[in-house]
Amino acid sequence: MEIFPCTLVYIDNDAAASPNSTSRDPCSYARQALCLNKSLLQAGMPRLNVFTNAPALAASCFGSTAEDRRPVVHELVASVNVPKSTEFYGAHFKLDLLEQVARMLGSSTLMLLLDADMVAIKSLDEGMLRLCADAGVGAFDISDQVFPAYGSANVIRDLEIVAGRHLLNPRWYGGEFLISTPTFLMTLVQRARAHCERYVHEIGRLQHHGDEAFVSSALNTLADEGQQIVELGAYQAIGRHWSGNTHRDLRWFQHCCFVHLPDGKALIERESHYPDFKLTRFWRAVSTAHFFNRARFSIKLCLEATSVVPRWRRIGRERAGLNKNDEAAEEIGR
Repeated sequence: MEIFPCTLVYIDNDAAASPNSTSRDPCSYARQALCLNKSLLQAGMPRLNVFTNAPALAASCFGSTAEDRRPVVHELVASVNVPKSTEFYGAHFKLDLLEQVARMLGSSTLMLLLDADMVAIKSLDEGMLRLCADAGVGAFDISDQVFPAYGSANVIRDLEIVAGRHLLNPRWYGGEFLISTPTFLMTLVQRARAHCERYVHEIGRLQHHGDEAFVSSALNTLADEGQQIVELGAYQAIGRHWSGNTHRDLRWFQHCCFVHLPDGKALIERESHYPDFKLTRFWRAVSTAHFFNRARFSIKLCLEATSVVPRWRRIGRERAGLNKNDEAAEEIGR
């Protein structure tokens, strides 16, 4: 089936940086998108379409790459209005990207929304794509990571505030991976825009900020009304990997079609400087970072176990009102 890979590169140095990124380089996400594009081509998939509010700057970041190895750049028509101090500020504009793409695609093409800090390992399974085409949508359910980290009651509370209703089976969907037909995409955008308005109005009450809050709420309310959603993680179409985390063995990710590295942005940027994407080189870099961070975390635990500092730290955390869920959230974000 024909797919349309796309990603958002929103550049605004006056806005809050992503909590998962320390770089203030305006070309940082553009270089990550360049690496993603090279990996897509290596896996036999179409070129990446980059939607950005700064097309000239993004294009200049691809200048040293051969024309046929560059992503296709589109100017983003931005309309979402959230405070620039909001966490994951740039990610909110994925809603504008979704609407723009829905108006561009032919009826037989599936949109494939990707985050820039990802790489393609192999082509997507045709059978899974057909399931997505029949259902209208495939999404990445990461409830098993988000619920334990932040507390299921807290996550569900956020989803229901944004949805403005009780949800029958609340799920949290990752914003880095979405497959949709143009027809369903328009339905999703209309619902997500309504939820986004409520999200902005209630933003001070919410624990979670970013596009995942209102897109997940939209998917949940549509599911409650009978919409089928293909769960893409179950097919290993996508895996979200944090270096050093033991949520899944590193070998599991090697069988995924795409790997998302939220804390590996610098690693992906380094990969972007090579003429072509090489899987062996990529996995060597990922493995090194993974085992280094596992060792670092183990040493930290040993030091805390043999020191009086943890006791005072625990007392301080209790006085600050932090609980075990906060500690889990702190760990999943490492």
